[in-house]
Amino acid sequence: MHTGGAVIGLVLLLAGSTYATATGAYRWHLHTKAERLRAEGVPVQASVTGRENTVGRGGGTDTIRVWYDVDGTQYTERILCGSAGGCTREPPEVMTLWVDPERPEEFVAANGNTDDSVFFLNSWGGIPFELLVAALGAFFVFAALVPTGLFDRPAPASPRRGPGRNRIRRTRAARRRPRRTAR
Repeated sequence: MHTGGAVIGLVLLLAGSTYATATGAYRWHLHTKAERLRAEGVPVQASVTGRENTVGRGGGTDTIRVWYDVDGTQYTERILCGSAGGCTREPPEVMTLWVDPERPEEFVAANGNTDDSVFFLNSWGGIPFELLVAALGAFFVFAALVPTGLFDRPAPASPRRGPGRNRIRRTRAARRRPRRTAR
């Protein structure tokens, strides 16, 4: 057993599967939160400002900043502009939000994004990579724990033929030296 490969494999397996599970669970949480707020939330008009186009710079997706008032208190939050691909057109200046009456900092916007939409786990695209890391880790664990014997010992010598096949063979260096005879 190769413990180094097994440990690395176990770390990759646990990290990849945990991250994939966390991403899926977070996406499920956002979906249920959005559905709950659409049904129970109070509609509020929000001003949209501060579009940040970070896709071209490799920094993520397009985001916008929304400003809204609930019971005289002003809130601001940065959310995704559109889907994970970014804005397909310029965002409107005013957007409807459905705000949780008990926790006004939680909302779902008319574009379908919640107040938690700008979070590193909010991406379906990461799951295939995370599962690939987990599969690589599973392969390392499998390779370390399953004895294949391919690399563990040298190949067996071919059977010798003839009358001296069972005697102990002298090494090549020993065969080159003359034998000493007892006097």
